[in-house]
Amino acid sequence: MRKLTFYLFVLALVIVDSLLISKPNLLGKIGLIIYKYHYLRTFPRTLLTVAIVVAVAIGIAELIELLVKRSVLKRATGSIVLIVLIALSFGILVKTGIDFQAWTYSHTGLRFRFGAYMLPTLLIVIFTFGLLKLPRPQQTFPESPLQPGSSSNNDLPTLP
Repeated sequence: MRKLTFYLFVLALVIVDSLLISKPNLLGKIGLIIYKYHYLRTFPRTLLTVAIVVAVAIGIAELIELLVKRSVLKRATGSIVLIVLIALSFGILVKTGIDFQAWTYSHTGLRFRFGAYMLPTLLIVIFTFGLLKLPRPQQTFPESPLQPGSSSNNDLPTLP
């Protein structure tokens, strides 16, 4: 149930992010034309672009969880892979922040900038959720040294 709730929340954030990115101001619209960002010009195209990026991130996180659950990957290896993906997403967030400090992107409008910051933040949230949901290895209990019917059970003192 938690996964369903989380993914519905992610779906809502994808729609909000697409709305924000698809609504730049006039200079932002001109920039989209100049830089040939045809995949961000309309809401449906932006929604498709953001949904594909988020779906790939969810697919990677779920694949790692499945591989750890089936013992193909150790939990430590899966954790390292997800931590690296979180670090890469954080790097993309920092690069986005640096890019939007430049003159070209700084005049695209506040909504567009928030949408651009929101996508790598969404990736960080997805990979962090995947890291927290990695299955823990099942601990096996050691066998009891006293087996039923063994001769060592007969040596136990009895109460009067």
